[in-house]
Amino acid sequence: MLLFEDFRSKLLAALTRAIPNMDGKDLLLDSSGHGDFTLRLFRLIKDMNSTPGEIYNLVLTAVSAEDYVEGAELAASYINFRIKPEKMFSAVTESMSARGQYPDIFQDPERVLVEHTSANPTGPLHVGRVRGSIIGDSLAKLLTRYGYRVSTQYYINDSGKQMIALYEGFLRYGQNSMTPESLLKGYQEIYRAMESDKTIGEDLEKLIQAYEKGDRSIIMKIREIASVMLQNIRESLQQLDIKIDDYVWESDFLMGGDVDNVVHELSEHLNDEDGAKFIETDDGSKVFLKRKDGTSLYFARDIAYHLFKSLNFDWFIDVLGEAHKDHGKNLGYVLKKLLDLDQKLDFLYYGFVSLETGKMSTRMGQIVSLWDLISRTEEEALSIVTAKRQDLPREKLSEISKNVARSSIRFNIIRVNPVKTMVFKWNEALNFEGDSAPYIMYSYTRASSILEKAGDTALNDFRFTDDHEKKLVRSIYLYPYYLEEATKSLRSDIISSYILGLVKSFNDFYSQCQVLNAPEADRNRRISLVKMYRDILDDACKIIGIKNVDEM
Repeated sequence: MLLFEDFRSKLLAALTRAIPNMDGKDLLLDSSGHGDFTLRLFRLIKDMNSTPGEIYNLVLTAVSAEDYVEGAELAASYINFRIKPEKMFSAVTESMSARGQYPDIFQDPERVLVEHTSANPTGPLHVGRVRGSIIGDSLAKLLTRYGYRVSTQYYINDSGKQMIALYEGFLRYGQNSMTPESLLKGYQEIYRAMESDKTIGEDLEKLIQAYEKGDRSIIMKIREIASVMLQNIRESLQQLDIKIDDYVWESDFLMGGDVDNVVHELSEHLNDEDGAKFIETDDGSKVFLKRKDGTSLYFARDIAYHLFKSLNFDWFIDVLGEAHKDHGKNLGYVLKKLLDLDQKLDFLYYGFVSLETGKMSTRMGQIVSLWDLISRTEEEALSIVTAKRQDLPREKLSEISKNVARSSIRFNIIRVNPVKTMVFKWNEALNFEGDSAPYIMYSYTRASSILEKAGDTALNDFRFTDDHEKKLVRSIYLYPYYLEEATKSLRSDIISSYILGLVKSFNDFYSQCQVLNAPEADRNRRISLVKMYRDILDDACKIIGIKNVDEM
């Protein structure tokens, strides 16, 4: 949980003493620019059979003794509250001085597992899949910043028809070369061959049966092949500073008997359809666990995996593509209603990413790989940075360009609400203007330059008179509220929006307020404000994966 001087909670407590039927949902962050917090009066007017003016008079009495309140104004059916900027500034300063961060945290004992990516290791990670990776990694960082004990997992799907096809493609077309490129080529080739040769599909079905009966030679060969692809995926994720704590093999739940145990546990709920076993959910949907030939389906293996999760974690969060919504709903039904799972279970779905030419498909070769995206973005970044900073050595330019490229990729994806679909366009991904990672990084660099030139300062004046200073103080102070909102809604894009607002406040302050050349009292206060800004900006950037640099 977050620890900070929460003026919203203090204000709510004061208002509740005067208005007993107050609801915390009525007191919000103000987004109109007229105040810091706003009280919506619609419900209170109805419940109290009162007018806005009458409620306003009660409010003025309630806050008259609150020394942190600068003022309160009635605007139609809203009351806007202003908090003294000196109080906000002190709250942040004291936290940074005493604990090294703002807000501080108290570690929550709840153990959280974020499962993300989990792409079938049948080819390189492409832009469509990496959206889930970036969302999942940022979410894990967000929850960690909030105070949870967080781990991440990748569920390696090394069972089922696609992996059998990868295996058979290697045997037929792999030319004994176990590289990501040759494996992908074999995988794509066998799907093309199946269109004209129906016997290939029959051969794959036989292999699936042998696999599920425990043919260790097939199982271990598929795992070996999958490991090659997985290493390629792991290395591409590391290029975006995405590290996954644990990798769990789907085949372990088959070989260990966990899938059979799941079927046994659910036996009283199973129905039969020509030998196939299924569960009927409360909305009448049929969810199959086994085919009529006795082989298991992914759903049964995923139940086993989630029961495995329950051994070590209190809260599971699965980051899945929107095509898996039915799977998630049915999985939740079985785990909660039929197996009485105690743990908290949430699904975070993200929208499809398609190309301008249509949907991405690994088996059809219609993808933009993450490697391609990183390479092209680095080239563009190097070109732009070199043009701006011809005074820097090549090695420094390369270092800056890599950070800019990786930050740009992550920000370009995380800034969009996960539920929205995306059409991947190169010109947008490589855009370094406007509300972008370079725009944010350059603001950090500007703050660093000011602080480097400032030297040591002594803060002795907390009085804020300039509106641009006040706006920046407010933007900094409100950081915990955005952390809280993002955590409760499982949306890291809220942090990216906060960062853009924070940077705008700083840029307005910088353009209107002298810092290094200001009178001494103003200079010292503003330098302290710049340092505070840089620290909070960097803290928020780490959550969404922007890697700041001291010069650009």
